[in-house]
Amino acid sequence: MQYFNIQVASQLSGVASATIRAWEKRYNAVVPERGDNKHRLYSEKDIEKLALLFRLTEVGQSIGKIAHLDLEELKKIYSTLLQRPYEELLVQNAGHSEIDFDKILNGFYIALSAYKLDIISHELEKAKTLLGPRDLCLKLLVPLFREIGIKVYNNELSIAQEHTLSAIFTFHMGQMIGIHYQKKNLKEDLILITTPEGEMHEIGIMASALLCVHHGVKFIFLGANLPARSLAEASNALNPKAVLLGVTKGHEISDHKTLEDYLAELNSSLKSKTQIMVGGNLRSYAKAELEKKNIKFFPSLESFDEFLSSF
Repeated sequence: MQYFNIQVASQLSGVASATIRAWEKRYNAVVPERGDNKHRLYSEKDIEKLALLFRLTEVGQSIGKIAHLDLEELKKIYSTLLQRPYEELLVQNAGHSEIDFDKILNGFYIALSAYKLDIISHELEKAKTLLGPRDLCLKLLVPLFREIGIKVYNNELSIAQEHTLSAIFTFHMGQMIGIHYQKKNLKEDLILITTPEGEMHEIGIMASALLCVHHGVKFIFLGANLPARSLAEASNALNPKAVLLGVTKGHEISDHKTLEDYLAELNSSLKSKTQIMVGGNLRSYAKAELEKKNIKFFPSLESFDEFLSSF
């Protein structure tokens, strides 16, 4: 039988290393072997069970209620919930290396060009079955909207088509975010996710929320365009560890307010020591100003993903 260290087990199962350790300690979900150096070693069955547990928690199952079940019992639950034989799902979920992301992305471009919205929604529903939140975010959503932005700039697609795609993705991501609130086994520290007043784009912060789903981080999604005083009110009531603000416009978030103005108003109303974080598009001088104020900046979703892995 082949065994793998925790880093490989994490990559193959889609479960973060910290989550694997927590499931072992709290629920005895898997019992890995130990090598000569006392490091954990996971069998192929351990990895299959971890992957299955992870997918079940994504559709609303409580890890505390299913972690003790054996692999066959979990397969039956999975098949019942998704209303298809487990063997079929197993083939679909086998190795992301077998998934042709370029083909999926090209299919979206073609369907969007022809306004085939039913096809887009159908293909996205399939992608949600095949991929976990992290891969859906980083391997599909990020390259898709990056390319859509280029196509709109080059007049290959219209702004209306871009907005149409955003609306469909917003609906499907909203479903995944909604399921997250049913989970019980989450890290204690809370993150509030929103955009400043004047910032209407939600795709970036919804993608950030999906990354929180993957890493088991507790969050509350507050939507876009939130005034500073309203965010401070929510923060004072909920006492989060951090607040994440998504920006797309650069430093000037509206005709009358800069990001610096917004942050100053927010800080003046906060009663607790909450870490303020900003992600998105900023000019270099604005990034330098954030650093001076001890505000963490994420230039990409990949950098936020790396941060969450040790949050």
